[in-house]
Amino acid sequence: MTSSNITPELVQAVRDASDIVDVAGNMTRLDRKGKRYEGLCPFHKEKTPSFSVDPDQGLFYCFGCGAGGDTIKLFMEHSGDDFPAAIEALAQRYGIPLPTSPAGRRTGPTQHHTAALETAASFFQKNLENSNFARSYLDRRKISQELRRTYGLGYAPDGWDNLLRAVSNQIPLDDLIAAGLVGRSQHSGDPYDRFRQRLMFPIHNPAGRIVGFGGRTLGDDKAKYINTSETEQFHKGSLLYGFHQAKRALRDNGRAVLVEGYFDVLGAAASGIDWAVAGMGTALTEDQARLLARYSDEITLAYDGDAAGEKACRRALPILLGAGLAIRRARFPTGHDPDSWRLEAGGEAVQELIATAEDAIWLEIQRQIPAAEERTPVLQARAAGTIAELLGGVRDEVVRGAYQRRAAEHLGVPEGALRGQRGAKHYFKSIEQSTETARPDVRTEEEKALYLLLQEHEETPHPSELPPSEVFFDPECRNIYAAFCALYVGGNRRAPTGAEIIAKLSNEGKAVDRAARLLLEESDSEERGLPETLGKLLHRWNKQHQAELMRQIRQAQQQGNEELLTQLLEEKKALSRKLHPGMTGKVW
Repeated sequence: MTSSNITPELVQAVRDASDIVDVAGNMTRLDRKGKRYEGLCPFHKEKTPSFSVDPDQGLFYCFGCGAGGDTIKLFMEHSGDDFPAAIEALAQRYGIPLPTSPAGRRTGPTQHHTAALETAASFFQKNLENSNFARSYLDRRKISQELRRTYGLGYAPDGWDNLLRAVSNQIPLDDLIAAGLVGRSQHSGDPYDRFRQRLMFPIHNPAGRIVGFGGRTLGDDKAKYINTSETEQFHKGSLLYGFHQAKRALRDNGRAVLVEGYFDVLGAAASGIDWAVAGMGTALTEDQARLLARYSDEITLAYDGDAAGEKACRRALPILLGAGLAIRRARFPTGHDPDSWRLEAGGEAVQELIATAEDAIWLEIQRQIPAAEERTPVLQARAAGTIAELLGGVRDEVVRGAYQRRAAEHLGVPEGALRGQRGAKHYFKSIEQSTETARPDVRTEEEKALYLLLQEHEETPHPSELPPSEVFFDPECRNIYAAFCALYVGGNRRAPTGAEIIAKLSNEGKAVDRAARLLLEESDSEERGLPETLGKLLHRWNKQHQAELMRQIRQAQQQGNEELLTQLLEEKKALSRKLHPGMTGKVW
């Protein structure tokens, strides 16, 4: 679905039909608190619930990270979908008819890709059921039927056009190509199946929508693993295999096991560790680390027990540190990974290695400290600089200080030698800062006015008596107020609801967050009346306007512009009356 297919009527229908408690409940556990629901925020780590959902207004707000809005924004923030894709997904979920093209087909790429991928997944799963060859391979690797179903495993049979022929009457060729399932020959231009004689692993985005596949060859193909080609929905650097299946366990446990491959995820799950996820065949990215940090506090690296695995761990360390995660390292015997160790030593042996994983930061510090017999001042200084940069990525000052003291003792240098380095800014150039922000204790005058205005109380002035939006100096507050006025003056006989204002602000991200907070935040103290608060803002603005008029009057006098001077003096006289409301008996 494209933006041109989205009508205001469709958006409103989706808003009306969507159940924000239902949508939020799939992201975090919610507990009822009076008329609202509370839970741990799905967008940042926290131990005390600060995520509030109001079913009556259809709004959410997190008092920890400041995210807020309606059901559509909640879905977008969690799934990573853009606005058209979110509208389409929610419409399908709640049975809202979508616009169709003259041929009767939906017009957007997301629907086409999803349909192609889901049809292909069914095709691959049926072929696995019918293939003794593929099933025997999984049997030898002790992958149970339950795991096959949980992870949706399938099989792409040998041949150049099996998928093409099987789904050609359901899915157009262009959609199969766009979804990364079919390619074209560079020589003849003929289409061909991208996956052939491969065990198939469906890959989902965090919201659970299938976005691509990984395929492991069961033949003699030189490429052991291949993935769906990059598409609008499939970006390897932002996805983690098994994340969709592990999401609830990650949130419940607050920790994750990060492995290298698809079978390592399956092997960990078969060992009773259902919070394991894997990268997509490339080095860990910042996007993947941030995704893990939304659900976990601690990561156990369970990479292969060889030189390549050790190198991968060291490369992942600064990225995970930059995301604010505690890190452990599970050491598997040389030549083994979680799946191969399970097959050789059993699931309990894998559990033991995960449970006894060592502190990865301290392991890396020890690696940097030269042996006592080689510890020259030059080597000590070099190691101190490297360790200081590493520790620069540890956000918690207490934890960082503890590492610094311990490292200084073992390195034989003053603790101060491990401070003052460029640290995070040098070593983690592009790691974003934590999203944790403190809940504001005191509202600004403009927020107080908006809070009172948005509560739909009896003191709301008539539209003709509202002050201009310029009385709000804060751009976000001004946008919220302007949205209120546009809806209030635009023919409504009543003040607009909070949900209507949020909808009006749908393209103003920060203003949406601010409005949601004001709508859902309880007042901590008695606020003055709305007319008085708006009057105070108007008085402030008039004072500023008066100062500007005085500047213009002086300029007109210097230029000898009598006509402009007379006009400005009249404006100043009228403004003086406004600044002294007792003269007229009105606040504005």
